[in-house]
Amino acid sequence: MTENSLSQPENRNPENMESGSSGDSTGVGRKGIVAIVVAFVVGALVSGLIVGGFAFLNAKTGRNTANAANGSTSAASDANDSCSTTLNVVASVNQWGSLAQELGGKCAQVTSLINSTSVEPHDYEPTPADLAKLSKADIVVINGAGYDGWAEKAQLDKSKQTIVNVGDLMGITATEEHEHEHEGNDNESGHHHHHGSTNPHLWFSPEAVLKAATAITDAYTAKAGEGTDTAATAQRHSNAWNADYAEFVAMVNKARAAGVKRSYVATESIISYLLDYLGATDKTPESYTNAMNSEGEPSAADLKSTLDLVSGSDVDLLVVNPQEMDGFAEKLNDAAKSSNKTILSATEQLPENQTTLLGWLTTIAKQALANDTTNGWFLTQDVADRSMADYEGEWQSVYPYLKDGSLKKVMEAKAKKGTMSAEEYTKYYDTGYKTDVERITIKGDRITFTRNGTDTTATYKYDGYKILDYKKGNRGVRYLFTAVGNVPDGAPKVVQFSDHGIAPGKAVHFHIFAGDSQEETLKEMDNWPTYYPSSLSKDQIVEELLAH
Repeated sequence: MTENSLSQPENRNPENMESGSSGDSTGVGRKGIVAIVVAFVVGALVSGLIVGGFAFLNAKTGRNTANAANGSTSAASDANDSCSTTLNVVASVNQWGSLAQELGGKCAQVTSLINSTSVEPHDYEPTPADLAKLSKADIVVINGAGYDGWAEKAQLDKSKQTIVNVGDLMGITATEEHEHEHEGNDNESGHHHHHGSTNPHLWFSPEAVLKAATAITDAYTAKAGEGTDTAATAQRHSNAWNADYAEFVAMVNKARAAGVKRSYVATESIISYLLDYLGATDKTPESYTNAMNSEGEPSAADLKSTLDLVSGSDVDLLVVNPQEMDGFAEKLNDAAKSSNKTILSATEQLPENQTTLLGWLTTIAKQALANDTTNGWFLTQDVADRSMADYEGEWQSVYPYLKDGSLKKVMEAKAKKGTMSAEEYTKYYDTGYKTDVERITIKGDRITFTRNGTDTTATYKYDGYKILDYKKGNRGVRYLFTAVGNVPDGAPKVVQFSDHGIAPGKAVHFHIFAGDSQEETLKEMDNWPTYYPSSLSKDQIVEELLAH
């Protein structure tokens, strides 16, 4: 759900539904190009020097890579997949299983043994059926580093099976502490990630994800055979994935160049690889971290100092894992809420609202960077009250221009870069823009609604704001106003404004939501009448819409 410059909420938001072309049906001839990109990005990760752009990759692959920057990558179209062989792939966890599926398309039948955020991976006991699936797989993808030791210890035949162990790719092995940490703890309810010196959450490491993607593609090619249709399909998906990865790197590079720096406290170190990569500073007191990692209880002094940090101005984010919310994590969470602080929630398994690993990492990165207010990525503490003065003026609805065909050029432009036809976009916006109020005039605390030349005016008082969390991971702010005194027929009892701003400032356009109660009106996600200044001509409005 995204409140952006043209549309309101939900994953249906056309502004974030970029096109993903199918790319070259052969793809094998691009190995040299992809190898160069991979080598460059790995070098950039190691050195810390990230260079954005990668425009040449788009030209070579014919792929629109804007999806990664929008927070949800999309694989090369499976419709063009040609498979001489369908490979049986089993992953220990869905983080890596989703990556294997994206890279294999229809040529990979992928099973993730842990595939839900409701499952505790550290205490997981594989069933005989799980072990049988592992033993029969052509390719096995495991995290390693002691995270999924049950999969590492499974009876696998390396002479017949290809095993991609991400921990091995990164040169990270389990410490003795992690291997034995769960013995005798079956009845404990407050498990924490005691990994000793090892952080096994490798799917949050951009470098590990890149290496895993390369290894999985190599495994597909080796198993299927060079020159086969399956190998060509895997390479095409790999090309598309690398283009999306380049967009992710460019996004981080842009934030670094803009000087975006974040500091955080974490209830546990689950996404520390990613936060380190973003350049964020971990301000969690070491004594608190040590206590949690050793499955002990922090002292009263340690807990107080951590609570003070979360509530103070030196920390931007509190990072929590909703799968591991014990009493201490809850206390920190409550402190963040009461101090109006941004809370970044990250599960271990791929959540249900995410389909790809890279898309998930991109979403978390955008939440942490919080530097794109227009598209719903901002810090909670930066949201401020606003007054009716920000919306003062005379405004015209864009709906009549959609109905008379004036926005045809806008819909055609969307179709060229989006996932729907111009006709489908027109129908979508017909629902979104629809209204019988052709003009809104705002002066002081009074709003006049004009329908068919007839004016209806009511007085409104400011009623605060509401931050809406959307399924996609981004957020929006609606500013609420409630009618006072005698409310004439034709005037709504409540109105809510959204102009993608989060602090005082003159709106250049807005979406308005109207109803009988604030609570019910906040649920409206499909109809978002949109208004631009009446001083703009039809052609100027078309130009404004095309610019978004």
